[in-house]
Amino acid sequence: MNPLFAFGRFEVGRLLRSWKFLTITVGFPVLFYLLFLGDHRAGEIVYGGVQWREYLMVSMCSFGALITALNAGGSRVAMERAGGWARQLRVTPMPAWSYVIVKITASMLVVLPVILLVELVAAAYGGVSLAPGTWVGLSALLWITAVPFAALGVLVGFAVGTEAVFPVVTGLMFVLAYFGGLFTPVSRMPGALQTAARLLPNFHHLSLGLEVLDGHALGASHWLVLAGYTLGFAALIVWRHRVEEARGVA
Repeated sequence: MNPLFAFGRFEVGRLLRSWKFLTITVGFPVLFYLLFLGDHRAGEIVYGGVQWREYLMVSMCSFGALITALNAGGSRVAMERAGGWARQLRVTPMPAWSYVIVKITASMLVVLPVILLVELVAAAYGGVSLAPGTWVGLSALLWITAVPFAALGVLVGFAVGTEAVFPVVTGLMFVLAYFGGLFTPVSRMPGALQTAARLLPNFHHLSLGLEVLDGHALGASHWLVLAGYTLGFAALIVWRHRVEEARGVA
């Protein structure tokens, strides 16, 4: 078996076997969706022709993708760096870049079922009804455009030690979610916060999903911002990884 493929399968298996990881990544977005749904505003229009329950579904899919990526990448990379696992992998036949690629890929593979589960709950309990093609297109879009979250998670793992990774991951999770419009529609925020939201990847990830539901063409600016964040995070990961390799740390 190809060593890179075997390592990737091993990483995904470890994530799926961790009940604590699954409880947090799956439980949080589903719980928040049910708590924020509220019958009194479930049918309220909050974005174009998109109702609150639909808006909330997309926002909690984005929140779930963010939680999964930050925990799968950030927490685990930091712990593995501290434990010397990354150093041990350097003596294997795998190329040096494989560790980063596998971590990002494993995060993305776990992100998809989280998105699908939130959508399933929204359909079963939130009264969200979409055409089959829309469900497929929305799921694929939210998954593909979650790449910058996966890259951010790995970057946090390389930049933060084990003693600080949990508060950093938790802080990023809620700060990005709140100011990115995942808990409150950006249109209802004060002017300064609306401007700040448009600088964050969550806003653009959410906006693409809402445009699918509203039947609008997907804005090129959202793609460009998400691509920019992905490339920026990737560049920082490469730089950090090379620095630590030179020091013999990772």
